Amino acid sequence: MSACIEVKNLTFSYSGGATALRDVSIEVSAGEVFVIAGRSGSGKTTLCHILCGVIPHALKGDLTGKITVADIDPRDVGLPQTALRAGMVFQDADSQIICTAVEDELAFALENLCMPPDEISLRVDELLKKFRLDELRYTNPARLSGGQKKLLTISAVLAPSPPILILDEPMSGLDSEGRDMVRTAIEAQRDLGRTVVIVEHDLNLVTFADKWLLLDDGLVTAFGAPSEILENENLLKETGVWV
Repeated sequence: MSACIEVKNLTFSYSGGATALRDVSIEVSAGEVFVIAGRSGSGKTTLCHILCGVIPHALKGDLTGKITVADIDPRDVGLPQTALRAGMVFQDADSQIICTAVEDELAFALENLCMPPDEISLRVDELLKKFRLDELRYTNPARLSGGQKKLLTISAVLAPSPPILILDEPMSGLDSEGRDMVRTAIEAQRDLGRTVVIVEHDLNLVTFADKWLLLDDGLVTAFGAPSEILENENLLKETGVWV
């Protein structure tokens, strides 16, 4: 399988701040589910912001190394163009929802891309059906459950069909039903050939992933199949992840 994400010798320091990532090298194939784990402050979200172009286009700093995301270097194109290749769902769903009806939220990005109205309607209908939000079409997102809100933000980010989906702790704060909803949605994206990147503290929630990356103070401590990493119990404890 071809590499959908390739990072070599990536180092990043925020402007006026400490180094957040140090000599990170990873390769993720198209259609893989890839988990980034580590204690708070280890560089997980920073890496995601680099992959989706938030860094360096919105957040500034010193960024070096090779970065390829769906055949482009995010540094060479604008943030909007990178977002069409790698869409990111933030940890707090409420902070990302801006419309007062579910169908409007799904249509928002497509409207901003100036797609024809008929095509927008078709794509919104498809998303409502795929994510089982049909009966909530006209509902105010504020009235949704935590799991439903997360599904809404995921489906809204996927509306323009980016080949990469980035999720920052997608199951954080959800009950078991909400977690199951999100996990099912993630596995469905893998079945469609979409690459999914997940930031997670609790590795018990993401044993279905193809690869895990463990970060500690910006350094890679492990990268590979979950079954291999789980064999090193001391490393897991030292990295500060939950198993």
